[in-house]
Amino acid sequence: MMAHNTMRARACAAGLLLAAFLLLWFGAVAPYREALSRSQQELEEIALQIQNYRRVAGAGGAEGGAREELNPLLLPGKTRAAAAAYLQQRIGGLISRSNASLLSFELISAEKQETMLLEPLTGRIRVTANTQALRAMLHAMEAERPLLLLDNLFVRARSNLDTVPGGNLDIQLDVSGYREPAP
Repeated sequence: MMAHNTMRARACAAGLLLAAFLLLWFGAVAPYREALSRSQQELEEIALQIQNYRRVAGAGGAEGGAREELNPLLLPGKTRAAAAAYLQQRIGGLISRSNASLLSFELISAEKQETMLLEPLTGRIRVTANTQALRAMLHAMEAERPLLLLDNLFVRARSNLDTVPGGNLDIQLDVSGYREPAP
């Protein structure tokens, strides 16, 4: 009888040990390994993105096909003023297609650096829109070619007493495009 109770106690202890091991494995080890796998995958994606950036940056000094690959991403125009006019016209068209109202566009001057491969052109815009128009406008600008960089987005609700017609949101953001600097 004593041997039977000892055998049962050992079986229970082994079962509890197995349950504790499974709980530890599926509660801590498996999620940790999954997180490590996701982190590794994200690192590989970032490394591939960095390789692409380096390839494009290296193509900045190259001639021929690499230069042609960059042209759709850059603002057209032989001069800074022509590129700025194109940027203003393009943004105005995107905003009007999004059913928003452009209130102002101000070209912001950037510091000129001699070592820059690309010259940034930045415009600060003020827009009035509703939430659907804001979403459509931001999507259109992000998906736009030439490449536009959106920065310093500020959105606030407008007062009912505001006399400016348009949506119920007042939006301000900086939009940057890039062009090849003049030699």
